[in-house]
Formats: sequence, C-alpha cells, structure tokens
Amino acid sequence: MRTYLSNNIKCKFSFKQSPETFKVVENSNFKLQKRGGYKLLEVKKSGISTIELIEYLAQVFKIKEKDISYAGLKDKHAKTIQYLTVPKWVNLSRFKNSPKVSIKEVGLVANRIKIGELKSNSFEIVLNSVDKSECLKIEKAFKNIEKNGFANFFGYQRFGVLDDATAKGKKISDIGRGAKNQKSKILVGAYQAKLFNNWLEERLQISKNLEGKSSGILKELSPALLETLKKSETVFKLLPGDLGFFYKKGKKEFKYVKDITVFSKHFAEKKFFPTGALYGRSVKLSASIAGKIERKFNDYSITLLKGARRAAWVYPKECKIEFKNSKAILHFTLPPGSYATVLLEELQNKSLV
Repeated sequence: MRTYLSNNIKCKFSFKQSPETFKVVENSNFKLQKRGGYKLLEVKKSGISTIELIEYLAQVFKIKEKDISYAGLKDKHAKTIQYLTVPKWVNLSRFKNSPKVSIKEVGLVANRIKIGELKSNSFEIVLNSVDKSECLKIEKAFKNIEKNGFANFFGYQRFGVLDDATAKGKKISDIGRGAKNQKSKILVGAYQAKLFNNWLEERLQISKNLEGKSSGILKELSPALLETLKKSETVFKLLPGDLGFFYKKGKKEFKYVKDITVFSKHFAEKKFFPTGALYGRSVKLSASIAGKIERKFNDYSITLLKGARRAAWVYPKECKIEFKNSKAILHFTLPPGSYATVLLEELQNKSLV
C-alpha cells in the first residue's frame, strides 16, 4: 500500500496508457557546435521503448549500443520526442523513417548525452470515462498537487511486469560486479528504484503519523522536535540529517538539514529539495536520524552502479486541464526522472496497476 499526502480527493477516471493517451516531450538546452564530436538526434517514436530503439539503431548503424546515449528512458506505450547522441561519423542514411520512428539530425554537440541531462519533460495525458460530476473534483485535486507537489516515487514502468526487473537486478547485485553491460545496469537500476520507493514510503508514513501515537523512529524524536515538525507547512516532513539541495547558478548545492525550522521554510518556498539515496558503491548518505532510516534500506551489495541522490519531492509546473467529451486532458511539466503516472496515482489515491 502507498501513502498519499499531497491530495485527499479521490478522483474517478479510466486510464490505459497508449500512444493516444500518453504523450511526452523532452525539453533540452543543448549547445550546438560547428565541430562537435557527436550528432544530436531528435527522435519521434510511438509504441517502442528507448532500449528497443537503441538495440535496433545499433544494428542499423553497425555500432555498439554503448555508442548511443540518451538522457532518459521513455515509455513504450506512449508517443514521445526525445534526444540521442551518436558519434558524428555515423551514417544516418542507413535508417529509414517510419510511422513508428522518425529521426532528425539537430546538429553537432561537444559531448555525448548523459542520463538526466535535460531541463524537464512535458506531458499530455488523456483520462477517459470522466463523469461530469468528477470534473470539478479532478480540477481541484490537480490544483492541490500543483500547490503541494508529490512524492517522487519511481513509476510502475521502471520495474517491468510483476517486479521482474527488480528481482533480476537484485540477483545481479548479489552475484557481484561481473556484469557491466547496459541491460545489467538497467536491471540493477530497477532494484535501486525499488529500495528508494521503500525508503520514501517509510518517510511518508512518518510524516503522516506525527499526530498519532509515537512508534518506531518517532520515539527517538524529542517533544520539542515533534512540535516543530507538526508546525511545518509542507506535508513531507524534514528530519535532522536529511541531505538535500539548493539550486545555485543552475547547479545543485547539497546541504545537510540542521535547523529544521529554517530548512522547512526553504522547502516550503521551493528553494530546498530533500533527497533519498539511489544506493550504490559511492553514494553519499544522509546523517543523524534521517541517515538511520536511510541505512535501514541500503543493500551494500550494489556495487555495479555508483549511486546517486534523487529528489524525494517534486512539483509539477505549467499545469493546465481541459474537459472534452467525457475526457480530461492534463498538461504539465516535470523534472527529469519523475513519473507522470505517479501524479495520476496521486489524483485517484490508488495504484494504476
């Protein structure tokens, strides 16, 4: 079961992900160069995953899969626009555009794309079977999420059918560092994501139960700290030792939470963003009480991946909604790596699968 904190309105609608109901566009800020070493490609695709596309392009271009770089994995059951890079000597004429996939060369860039190297993703989502009585509820709930933000869980697409990717990723981690191909890293990444989701759910439970009888980690909090947390404006409650970031000149500057009152204010003003660990061989963990919770979920066998920090809470931007013929069409933009389907789950207060 998942905890929902940012919206308490349970909306009713039907959603089945497909290229007709789910559209996403990467928003990038790549700097083109006359003599760059890589070709930047704009790829429009429908009904094919990023990984399947890369496997196919590697065969067509007669290059290795690792020579094709991307900023993020895009859904198979969606209509998407994303960017790839390939070495500049690759002959693009080998590929013939089709209704499912088309490629356009944008220009040359100095370096290959890295994971997460984009400004944001913009979505258009179509909800079906929306009764007239639900329109006002959906609109109000959508505004709640825009205002409050939502927990940055990994969506169901990250794990495959019945968490199969998670199980395979754990098995690879348990065996050791031998497997270093792209697929192995993606599977271990799914296991990373599962651990992150488990940690985030625990933090939501703590945030939700501050008013109840103290149990677990809440027993270790002083009465004064509990009162401070209760007064915080945000639904996700910071804890001593949380590791988060400010944006400084467009770059993330990480800081540990020391003064709860001060950092909670920054968080409420959308200036400070708490993070959780994507566990790996050299990830920096949080400290104090927050660190104790984070270490509870760590699997030290994850050495194939370096590890990273992921925002625990995100805010949708550029939110718009329109209603047409029993449909609600949502438009919004999310930070890189955040899942539109998680926002939909927040709308209806239950899982989509």
